[in-house]
Amino acid sequence: MQNHEFKRTLGFFDVACLGINSVVGAGIFLLPGQLSSFAGRDAVWVFPACGILCFAIALCFAELGGMYHTTGGAYLYAREAFGPFAGFLVGWMMWLSSIIGWASVASGFSLYAGYFLPGASPWVSNLVITLLIGGLSTINYFGIKPGSRTINFFTVGKLLSLLIFIVVGLFFIHGSDSPVSLWDREIPPALHEGNFSAAIIMALYAYTGFEFIAVPAGEMRHPRRDIPRALFFVLMFVTGLYVTIQIVAAGTFPALASSDKPLADAAQHFMGKAGGILIGAGALLSIGGVNAGIALTSPRSLYVLSADGFFPRIFSKLHRTYRTPYWAILLNTALTLALSLTGSFKYLIAASVIVSILQYIPACLAVMVLRRYRAERVRSYMVPGGDVVPVIGLVICGWLICHVELKVIAATTIAIVLSLPVYFLRR
Repeated sequence: MQNHEFKRTLGFFDVACLGINSVVGAGIFLLPGQLSSFAGRDAVWVFPACGILCFAIALCFAELGGMYHTTGGAYLYAREAFGPFAGFLVGWMMWLSSIIGWASVASGFSLYAGYFLPGASPWVSNLVITLLIGGLSTINYFGIKPGSRTINFFTVGKLLSLLIFIVVGLFFIHGSDSPVSLWDREIPPALHEGNFSAAIIMALYAYTGFEFIAVPAGEMRHPRRDIPRALFFVLMFVTGLYVTIQIVAAGTFPALASSDKPLADAAQHFMGKAGGILIGAGALLSIGGVNAGIALTSPRSLYVLSADGFFPRIFSKLHRTYRTPYWAILLNTALTLALSLTGSFKYLIAASVIVSILQYIPACLAVMVLRRYRAERVRSYMVPGGDVVPVIGLVICGWLICHVELKVIAATTIAIVLSLPVYFLRR
């Protein structure tokens, strides 16, 4: 590994902003309408359920993050607990997840850009995606600090827009154009036929990404201290934010279930055209921030695989001046562009969720294994209750997999099979 060649410049604020950007983004701006169509008035309980499910898994990542100070995240934990083959499989899926996730949020950015460019032709949408991905890759080429500052900027912008939506919208839940409360409002019968489990699977997309907080540990000043703290803060903050947004959106906009831009349409409903523009701009900042976060972490996933010999060594080369894995950045940019210009947003959501789950399972198992075989390692945090929390995390992952579409599982299985020749040839 070449982690000692990275510059350790990321403080807790940078790590927390990275976490918020990795989680809050396209999901919360695009999913409230779909959740309402799945679960009706019960949609307000979807985010608390997801928060509880993810918190058990995040506790496992917190303990593992408190053990290591090098770049790698879930790949590093699986390799340390189960050996190079398991580490490679997790690293492969981790890298694939970052590319799929980046492509999905880039597509989401294009959808919201259409709010300001109504009737634009498809080539305009593709141009927006290309400029976004190419621009963020260029920023990260010039160093970790420019990349983290870009993330911090987007974080402030996204939270400001969501705060305005919440504060103003709360006054209109009982307003003249919405005379009944969220709990008393009549909901079309078709909405009650939605599957609550399917809604949780869909909403999980709005939570995936917290696992990438640990990826650039080799560039953090105090990774063992900051990773657990950032995980706890991000999940608690995000859950409260999501629940409030869903309540405001459902309570102010009766046609929420049929909207493909639910927050912008809801804001326009109770604040007028200016409100729609404001939230639409905030959505672009939010989704742009997620793009910026993945643009920073995704090349690091490829870097560690290359540094350990699973991919050509060229992808672990660091720039002499900027200390960034510039060849990994170039490859990730090309692959993400290809996927984002050809894949659909809905399919990319499902694929991103299943690939994330395949990182969670080894992490939960690694907690139990490393407690027994790496008991001497210093831990800044340890999950209480013995193996109870990791086992709960495994049960949750199994339940989630059982509710993922078969075609998505089949596609993921194919991706894993395709990785095997890479491993054995490089070995």
